[in-house]
Amino acid sequence: MWALILDLSVKTPESVSTVAGQMTNTSYVGNILIGLILVVMVLVYGFLLDPHNILINLLSMYVGLAVTQIFPFASWNIFDLPLWLGQLVFFSAVAILMAMVLSLTHLFKIIYVRNFFTRWFSAIVTAFLHSGFLASIILVFLPASFLSQFSPWVLSVFASEKARFWWAILPMVALFFLRHKTKAGRPPAY
Repeated sequence: MWALILDLSVKTPESVSTVAGQMTNTSYVGNILIGLILVVMVLVYGFLLDPHNILINLLSMYVGLAVTQIFPFASWNIFDLPLWLGQLVFFSAVAILMAMVLSLTHLFKIIYVRNFFTRWFSAIVTAFLHSGFLASIILVFLPASFLSQFSPWVLSVFASEKARFWWAILPMVALFFLRHKTKAGRPPAY
């Protein structure tokens, strides 16, 4: 009798089970990598970064992407690396340099949030959107042979033209909606 009670089976539509299978399939190592990026960024944004540094990181990613897109890799041949790896190294270097330059300025000075739940909600949302944006940037640079490590679902969510557009826009929209209200008539930091 207990076997009949505990023998539960859940019927799902074919499309839902296909997507779930593609997300959790261990043969797609890239899915696990994107998940790890998300978890690490949520922890870093929650524990270590204030809204000032989150804004700096987002702006440095935009600048790194813009500079990498216009840099003439083919004609200069600076790196003796494959093109995709040179682009990733160059993007990382520009983003880190830009973050260091912007962190030295006081242009984006922020008023800290004292509410624990507000800070963590903001950290989780911005980390999710920033990691999605970072994943879409990295997937653009990777060669097609390397992309076979990602499931078709992940490629459509992060690497399609529409997805890249939305991942580039959504972090800025989130900054607008998650900005912190200030007291005493001071303007918000962003």
